[in-house]
Amino acid sequence: MYNKILIALDGSIYSEIAGDIALKIAENSQSSQLYGCHVYTSKMHKSRFAEMESGLPETYQTEEKLDYLRDTHEDLITDGMELISDAYLSSFVKKAIEKNLKVDGITPEGRNYSKLIEIIKQIKPDLTILGGWGHGKEEIQILGSLTQRILLHNIKSDLLIVKKPMVFKYNPIVIGIDGSKTSYVALTRAFDFSKIYNTSIDAIAVYDPYFHTGVFKTIADVLPIEAQKKFNFTAQEKIHDEIIDKGLEKLYLEGLKKAQVIATSENIPLNINVLAGKVYTKIIEYSNLKNSDLIVLGRWGLHREDISLIGSHVFNCAMLCKSNILIVNPSELKVNIPDLRTSDNIPIKWKPEAEKMAEKIPSFVRNMAKNMIEDYAREKGFSEVIPELVEDIANKFGMEGNQDSIGDIQNNIIKVSRDTDQIPKAEEVTFFKTKKFAPNFHKNILKSKIIGEILEEDQNILVYKVKKILPQSPALVTEDTRLEFS
Repeated sequence: MYNKILIALDGSIYSEIAGDIALKIAENSQSSQLYGCHVYTSKMHKSRFAEMESGLPETYQTEEKLDYLRDTHEDLITDGMELISDAYLSSFVKKAIEKNLKVDGITPEGRNYSKLIEIIKQIKPDLTILGGWGHGKEEIQILGSLTQRILLHNIKSDLLIVKKPMVFKYNPIVIGIDGSKTSYVALTRAFDFSKIYNTSIDAIAVYDPYFHTGVFKTIADVLPIEAQKKFNFTAQEKIHDEIIDKGLEKLYLEGLKKAQVIATSENIPLNINVLAGKVYTKIIEYSNLKNSDLIVLGRWGLHREDISLIGSHVFNCAMLCKSNILIVNPSELKVNIPDLRTSDNIPIKWKPEAEKMAEKIPSFVRNMAKNMIEDYAREKGFSEVIPELVEDIANKFGMEGNQDSIGDIQNNIIKVSRDTDQIPKAEEVTFFKTKKFAPNFHKNILKSKIIGEILEEDQNILVYKVKKILPQSPALVTEDTRLEFS
């Protein structure tokens, strides 16, 4: 399971629970090496005392008395803190030895979070276990400061944040699946904990269909009446309901079914549920409903950016959940993700003309739209997708028009124009914001709107205006076009 396990200990109740969980994990592994660690800070106290010397009563201001106080303070702080650190570790080490487990104690001096990060880099544990809080827990504190700092540092190990004992009592482990490789690696970790604690696993996938509804309202508020008519809200709502909502649900359900196949190969039953709503809130609500003692999540999901330290929903879950949470880092652990294609859903062939039309669909919904078109083709008894089928789908969304093409109705999901071959492709488009305080998420909406569109300089789009187009204006925006915002 885990070869090296590092546990931060400080004598608090959460530290004690973390230590017990570490011992249980190690007991169920053949070769786990445990490291108990407590960081103490004597140098900070020494510098603080030096700063306070000038404020001592006059009777202590002689050099002789100050030297005596310094020596006494040095002995009390340095020696005392070393003794306290050893005491924090001794109980844990004793329990480990009694269970014939390999264990080492580490008591470095320094700032707790920075020194702990340094120790993690040195030891390179597979699993780091931290209490959710330490001795200084406040009622309004959602997570201890040390744990928050480690959470936001991209350590290379899995991270288990302990907030309560792991009892389970027939309550499941909750694992989040979004179809990313990391989520399936997290699933294998959930298997390990399921075996250790003899409990079931509930896999959930959460998609957010309400974001686009909010976007529609925001756009309606900012666009003038004439622009609203061009935007064609009726068609957009159909797209939202038919493709985004149903397509996302289908996509996430498929991810859960893959997880179920992986679980079956391990002889582990897996309950699956697709939920709609804000991801982290639904995960927490589901965990609370099931009274789960452990949530397992990959550190990042499908939409990870290289600059990201941790996925936003994972971070929110770690901060706000009541249960323990295991955050799984991407690893070299091999996971065979099954291919669920059957004779009923193997992608059918596309006519080149239809494929060309599909290329105009915005990338963020293209796969879902193509799946829907393929399903429609099967329902109609076709063995391949032809342009007429794509046009049928377009008409279904209120984009009726010339039957030779879907038309160039602005802002609809399938964008095709017979004239685009004669229009130069834009290499770079620069925008500037016309409404200073408009939310930045309009950038994402704009990006999804303009792929396949012909833009001109000085053209207004949402809360942005086209400032410059290279190599010339007008030009066709493609997925390769660089978008700049000044």
